[in-house]
Amino acid sequence: MPELIIDGLTVRNTTTQRPILSGVSLSVRSGEFVALVGGSGSGKTMTAKAILQLLPQQLEVGAGSISLDSLELIGAPETELNRVRGGRLGMLFQQPKKMFNPNRTIGKHLREPLKLHAGLRGGEARSKVHGLLAEVGFADPVWGARAYPHQLSGGMAQRAMTAMALAGKPGILLADEPTSALDKVLEQQILELLDRERSQRGLGILYITHNLASVAAFADRVLVMDAGQIVESGTTDAVLGNPQHPYTRMLLEASNLAPSGISESRTEGRTALALSNVTKHFGAGSRRRTALDSVCLDLKQGEILGVLGQSGSGKSTLARAIVGLEGISDGSITRTPTPGRPSSPTAVQLVFQEPHDSFDPRMTLRASLEAPLRGLTVAQRSSRLNEAMEEVELDPALLDRLPNQCSGGQLQRVTIARALLLEPTVLICDEATSALDALTQRTVLELLQRLHRDRGLTLMIITHDMDVVRHMCQRVAVLFQGRLVELTGTAAFFADPQHQHSKDLVAAAIPCRGLHLKRMRSVRN
Repeated sequence: MPELIIDGLTVRNTTTQRPILSGVSLSVRSGEFVALVGGSGSGKTMTAKAILQLLPQQLEVGAGSISLDSLELIGAPETELNRVRGGRLGMLFQQPKKMFNPNRTIGKHLREPLKLHAGLRGGEARSKVHGLLAEVGFADPVWGARAYPHQLSGGMAQRAMTAMALAGKPGILLADEPTSALDKVLEQQILELLDRERSQRGLGILYITHNLASVAAFADRVLVMDAGQIVESGTTDAVLGNPQHPYTRMLLEASNLAPSGISESRTEGRTALALSNVTKHFGAGSRRRTALDSVCLDLKQGEILGVLGQSGSGKSTLARAIVGLEGISDGSITRTPTPGRPSSPTAVQLVFQEPHDSFDPRMTLRASLEAPLRGLTVAQRSSRLNEAMEEVELDPALLDRLPNQCSGGQLQRVTIARALLLEPTVLICDEATSALDALTQRTVLELLQRLHRDRGLTLMIITHDMDVVRHMCQRVAVLFQGRLVELTGTAAFFADPQHQHSKDLVAAAIPCRGLHLKRMRSVRN
């Protein structure tokens, strides 16, 4: 039976000799679901990369052992490691679009492990590809197999990556934040799929996450990591019900978003943004796909609107269309200027889901942020940048760093600072906190609330996190298969959702939240 054992693993930076991982020990047995939990920069992903022997060039293993059954992975020949990766050891990464070759279809990606590890070819492989895509939630597996990575939403790409990870029928699966880009319904489906694989054929799972609540119902054991060390471990009930380490307690408290007390939407206020019958098609002929279907929506000045929907429902396409990054096939989008302020094409700004993708990795943050300020003097640009950084509670010294020298939370706040430089009246946040741990997420949400209050910003929060909507928003809009199927106040939405998809979203969030809150009460008592 497969077993992964890490014993005393130490990883250090060869340039600075700074330890990245210190004495990490853990095991995953056949049929066991182990959750490795921690905040950004805690060392979770680096642990997975060490297992795969895919550490960045400047890092090296200083001590310890990593074994898969009888095979010692540290120092193993590359030919042996290539047979293990994607076969006996499955890999499910957080940022799937970076893992796919943009020149190959999803079907071609999936056929490769089926050929290498299962010996499938031709029609048999094609049929298996469609079956895998259907199993992970593709409504149209044939279209999914023909699609290129850039044609998929973040959630659809994560489902495709899940299919590829399972294609080689691994004994141990490393899952690095595999559901952070998914709505609650799909998150539940993926977790149930992995749980079924573990129960039916003994798949061992090391599930890396910053979301304690998401794995509470599935994990056998929880390991909490901070600053490259495992600071607490035990059964799920023991760790979440009676945490011993202060960092564990801090993670639990941060993930418990209490209602913010924001009043219901000012539905009689001035309209900041009006969408009328907005329609968007991709492709043509038999391959035409409708991403947005006659969407009508008014965003009121000064409100916070939450936009919910399954991955692939059209949420990100809607955001890109509003700011002009995506042309629409039909309909209209009208921006109403704020009284006393001139109309500006930059009045609506977008904060993207993945902050690392928002910056050129070869440019300092200062160079990236200065781009829209070319008409100002050097002194004026410097002053504006410093003010924007301080407004998002960051040290202006960070401006001279490259993006990869900052944490995800720091970069997300820099993204917000860049948007504020253009004096927007509407800020659209497209899954702006989904890739962040609970502590960093709370910091960013509090920042957005302060900007809403102090600047009078109108916010559109596109998210799959029901707690964020409950915490932040006055109204909720639900997209389903490109159509707006529900628009109502937040309290009414959670109390009595009308559309079946809305009911599914609320129902999927209740068991997870209920279990989490039950354990939170145990912590406080």
